[in-house]
Amino acid sequence: MTEAECVHNAAMSAKSKWIERIFRLAGVSKPQKPRAFYKKLRKNAIEYKKGEKIPSRVSGVRVDKNVYCGMVYYTFVPQNVESGSSVLYLHGSGYMNAHKKAQERFAAEIAKNVHSKVFFPIYPKLPICTARACHAVLNNFYHFLQKQGRVCMVGDSSGASLCLIMSEGKAEANAIVAISPWLDAELTGIGFGEQKKDVFLSADRLRYIAKLWAYDLPLSSSEMSPLNGSFEGKEILLFCGENEIFLPSVRAFYERCKKNGKVRVEYYEGKDQPHDYPLLQTIEGREARKIVFDTLIRFVYAKQSLPAEPKKEALVP
Repeated sequence: MTEAECVHNAAMSAKSKWIERIFRLAGVSKPQKPRAFYKKLRKNAIEYKKGEKIPSRVSGVRVDKNVYCGMVYYTFVPQNVESGSSVLYLHGSGYMNAHKKAQERFAAEIAKNVHSKVFFPIYPKLPICTARACHAVLNNFYHFLQKQGRVCMVGDSSGASLCLIMSEGKAEANAIVAISPWLDAELTGIGFGEQKKDVFLSADRLRYIAKLWAYDLPLSSSEMSPLNGSFEGKEILLFCGENEIFLPSVRAFYERCKKNGKVRVEYYEGKDQPHDYPLLQTIEGREARKIVFDTLIRFVYAKQSLPAEPKKEALVP
């Protein structure tokens, strides 16, 4: 069992149980046949041509729409911007889906609580794009933002993986918040137990996606599996739910970072929590988001770094 700082030691909240039950009944994580998967992919291609929806307005935060090299991006601007640094938020999408309301709300909350601009790119996804092309666009976009000041990166799910992939080889990209990252494209070590617990993700669907997204890249390469990457000199805030399919790879990533000695990583494992739980409107989600906001304030204003040696107060049961 991996040692981690536990966000919420108490019993799972009623709202968390309710959310988990709803998704389990909906069968979101049930095994999917190839025909159903490709039907969804075709539907996404049609919706992509129509354009993704504009993020909802949030009190105290202005949302601006811009375009960079053909890629639409939104900027969440709080009433008081107190830093030249900014936050680049890459939303989770499974490399094929549009952003969700919860991700829009999270980006707005970051802007409001950190008093910093948050850039929210609608990066290209399957079926109109694959890994190499997407990485190239996002790398150029990162350098474009960097000319305006320091950039801290935040991502959830596949977006968190993109943040880690983009940070490799960039000494200046050393402040990352990774929520439930997809670290192993090959999904090694995933058994029936992990799949049964996860109410959001399907191993079958993830394997279909990984093969298409990789195109000519090996699944084991660091451009597909950040678990095999090098992150020396980085400061990483890492989250994972106990009931998600990515748990084995996230624990393995945390252990590798600790052994490396040159990566500062702070890891929170939510007891009985699902995938992307810091984005949920639950007690556990609010506690996790507070940690994210406090850490981003340290990153953005460079007042304090993450501790070199993370605490070992609680062993997650």
